[in-house]
Order: sequence, then structure tokens, then C-alpha cells
Amino acid sequence: QKFKVAFQGEQGAYSEAAIFELLGADTVRPINFKSFEDAFAAASSNEVDLLMVPIENSLGGTIHANCDLQIQHSLFVIAEHDFRVRHSLLALPGTKKEDLKKIISHPQALAQCDSYIARSGMEKEAAYDTAGSAKLIRDGKLQGVAAICSELAAETYGLEVLDSGIEDDQNNYTRFLLLRREPVHVPAGVPCKTSIAISFDSMPGALFKALSVFALRDIDLTKIESRPCKPDVMDRLERLYWGMSGRMSTTRTFQRQASGEPASKKRCEESTHFRYIFYLDILARADETGAANALKHLQEITSFFRVLGSYPRGGTFTGLQNLGTNAVLPASLLPSTKARKVGIYGFGTFGQFIAKKMSRSFQLFAFSRSDYSADAQMMGATWCQSLEELLQHRLDVLIVSVSILSFEPTMKTIAAAMQRLGDGVEKTLVVDVCSTKVHPKTAMLSLLPAASDILCTHPMFGPESGKYGWGGLPFVFERIRLTDAPRCEEFLRWWGEQGCRMVDMTCEQHDKFAAGSQFVTHLTGRVLDRLNLTTTPINTKGFESLLQLVNVTNKDSFDLFYALYKCNPNSAEQLQALEGAIADVSKQLRSSAPRGS
Repeated sequence: QKFKVAFQGEQGAYSEAAIFELLGADTVRPINFKSFEDAFAAASSNEVDLLMVPIENSLGGTIHANCDLQIQHSLFVIAEHDFRVRHSLLALPGTKKEDLKKIISHPQALAQCDSYIARSGMEKEAAYDTAGSAKLIRDGKLQGVAAICSELAAETYGLEVLDSGIEDDQNNYTRFLLLRREPVHVPAGVPCKTSIAISFDSMPGALFKALSVFALRDIDLTKIESRPCKPDVMDRLERLYWGMSGRMSTTRTFQRQASGEPASKKRCEESTHFRYIFYLDILARADETGAANALKHLQEITSFFRVLGSYPRGGTFTGLQNLGTNAVLPASLLPSTKARKVGIYGFGTFGQFIAKKMSRSFQLFAFSRSDYSADAQMMGATWCQSLEELLQHRLDVLIVSVSILSFEPTMKTIAAAMQRLGDGVEKTLVVDVCSTKVHPKTAMLSLLPAASDILCTHPMFGPESGKYGWGGLPFVFERIRLTDAPRCEEFLRWWGEQGCRMVDMTCEQHDKFAAGSQFVTHLTGRVLDRLNLTTTPINTKGFESLLQLVNVTNKDSFDLFYALYKCNPNSAEQLQALEGAIADVSKQLRSSAPRGS
């Protein structure tokens, strides 16, 4: 059985791509609808099993129409997914970029690629839909015309991808909600989010009192947004809410209704032409003690209250077993065998640091030149006596956690072992975790077998900065070569589920930024260390920050500092620029005369 999942738009739309990314292509049958209204109606009437809708975009803001439709339909949010929007340029097969004269797409997609379009010199034309633009080109066999849409649209309509990642801002994410007719049951231990809609009569302090129910219980509120609602619609929602709750309202609305006077009429006389619904997200499960008490308190002071859903946060998909046998659970919740085999080559400080979390979600295997077998056993990882033994476990993912300077020789060793063993062991996703990115990317592309998938990553934290959790800490990545894309997306999703801030960035851009941040930080700390700075009785906060910088940077080895310089050409430019800056400031100091002289 495949779940029927409704979405708005043409086939190949970003919404369909988000469905595949969250649920997997093998478990679903996406069904497209012309409008959001039709898609909601299909989910409400049991025509489909699930509904996937965008609710907000990091650049464009909230999709208010879907907020309104959530209130009008009795559906529950059961999952959320942050989808990275990557715009691609598509045209008929055989078309060259220099032959293009016009670009068509949805107005929002055109706006998000404005700089790219301006550089190309092409005319732009708004169309009704992103994927619909691709369909127009295919159906009309439009020569010299390109569409901006998803790569899924290229596959759907038989078009050729001429360029990808053409959006002006890489921080382009759309938050999707997955809805169904029944609420989801979330197992204990899964981080949750609860979405709520409320309204109350206008009176001093009403919003403050509503928000205080969460503040008093230390419940994190991640979103609050108000949305106008027609007075007659609001009155109907309030009647429905209080009728279902079986209680008599003490609000002014129902006091007026009890006297036979229409509430909407009285509000108009009082110049209250607008009624508002507030949408809130809290980081808690609705049935947790603190959250349950907060929600009960909230019900007592609102004229309308509805839980829109209490669901796993961060793209975790769980609790849908009763929909069919194809339901997917997070690896950490699987009852017996764990879905993915992950190997770690290099079981030093950082390898062990990530292994502690990974052992809860994956079958974990480890190997290093030094013997860390006892540490591996304590973490629930299987220790391997050789690289060959590690590879013979037919790993899904191999994480190479070695120093930058030893990365290339290590990669030669791994590649040679893969070729010796053969029999499919090379069909592994190989992942680096180096602090520079172009160097490992180049080494893996040149040395690994063609059948190996490649993912470059930089978890920008370690045992010290990540000891209290990984929430909000940056995880930089670039997909380099993939034949098994779902495996890679599942691996990346795991990092997101740990709370990491996922940063999709090219290796070249990473190294440019790193030279101006990481290398400069280490260089400054090393230089200040040569001054033998010590604390004084009159320390300023700025001076204490410098002492802390010296302490932090000198905890890292000189080999790491040297590698940040040697393996990133941008660092040499930064060193030269810093030397020039010091010379300029020194010259200015020595040549300047004091004022008044």
C-alpha cells in the first residue's frame, strides 16, 4: 500500500519534491491539485491519506491562505519538514545557455533569482507555477525559453538542467506541514512541537496573560503570529468550540449572544471590525505535564482554542504505523535491526565525540591506527582490527575522521582497500569532517572509485562547544557525487534531527569564509600567545576576551593551525593582508603627531 498524499501545484513542484524528501519515493503516491482549497478538501473528505502544504518560507514569510484553511478544516499536523529550495534552469534537451532569450517561472522564483537573471541578460516572464513553467516548455516545445524550477520538474517533463543552485540567497527554506484527519501519537523521547490557534476578546493584557501560561512553566515559544478573521467566521468558530467543550462562555461575545444581540453587530458599533486568530508554536508535547497544564490554563482565558497538532519536530517521521505497512520510523525507534551501517575511520577525540550520539541511531563500526576497542565497546560500536574488516561490513556510510594533513594519504589507503576487496564495498557514501573543504573534496574525487558517493561536511563544533547539545550549531555540507541520493538525505536529516543548523554551501565558498574567520582567529590567538599575556588586577572585558582567545586556540594542535594555512589558499591571502594591516597601523602610529603639537 502506498499513501496517497495531496499537494498543490503541477507534478514536479517543490511540494512534491518535499513529499519524496520526507516520506521517501517508495512509500507514497503524490496527487496534485490545482488549489490549496481543493487539496485540503481532498484530505478532509478521505479522498487522500495525507496532505503536504507549505506554511512559511525563510524569505517570503508565512503562506497565510494555508493558516486560514487549517482552521476551516478538521485536520491535524503530524510532521514538519524544512525543505531547502534549490532553483534550477531547465530547457528543452540540446538547448545551450547562449541560445536562451527568455526565462519563465512563478513571480516568487523569478524574484529569488533576480541577480542571476540580470547577469544573463535574458527577458523574464511570470507564469502561474514553477513546475507549470516546465510543463509549458515541454507541451509547447518552446525554443530559446528556460524555466526556473526544481530538478524533479526536469525529470518529470523530460527537460535538461542547464544550471543549478541559481538562487540569490542560499538561505531559502520552506517549512512544510504534513496533515491528516487524526492526530499523531508520538513516542516518549522524541522532541516535539505543538501548534495552537487561539483568540480572545479585546481587553487590556489579554495577550500577555495568554503568553504567560508558557513563560511561567519555562516552555519555549518559537512562533507567534496574528491573522485577521471575519467576525462572522470567528463567531461560528467560537460557537463550535464552546459547543464541543460543553461549557458556557464567560466572554463578552457569549454574554451578548445570551441576550439575543448579534456579537458581530455590537463589535461594529464599538469599531472592532477585526477579529484576530493567533497562531503559536511551542517546543513541547501537548500531553507533557507542564504543557498540558499550560494549555488547560489557556483554554480558560480564550474565546477560541484549538490544538492544530502535536508532532515530531525537525523532519522526524513517526507514528504512522496504523496507515499501513510502509510507515517509516526514525532509526532510533526501530524495534530491532537498525537501518544503516555507519563506519568511522579515525576514532580519536572527534570520532568518539560523534560516535556517542550515532550509536543510538545506527549500527556503528570503528577503526583507527591506535587501539580504542575499549572505548568503542562502551559506546556500543563494533571495533574492527583492520580497515579491510571495517569495509567488509558493507557500510552504508564511511566517515573519515582524520587530520587534514593525513587526509590525502588516508584516502589513498581507503581507495586501494576498496579496489582490493571489490564485491560492491566501494558503493559507500564517503564523508569527510575536515575543517577545510576543497582539499578533501579534491582528494576524494581523484582517488575514490567512481561507484563511491561523496559528501563533504564540516560539523563546526566539537567536544567542548557541543558538550551541552548540538542545537543551533552549524553543520556545513555539500553533496559532491551521489548515485544513492535518499541514503545521503537520510544521513543529513539525522544531523538536523540532532538540532544542528544545516548550512548547504559549496566547498569553495566555505574555504573563503573559513580563511577570514577560523584562520584569522587561530592566527590572532597564536600571535597574542607570543606576547605572554597574563591576567592583571585591572582587566577589561575586552582584554579578558583576548586571554580567552589565546587559551582556546592553543588547546588545538599546531598541526591543525598549519593545515588551515597549507590546505586553504585563501589563508595565505589573509596572512598577507594581516601583515599589511599591522604594517599600516604601525606606520600610522609612528608618523602621526599628537593633536595640538
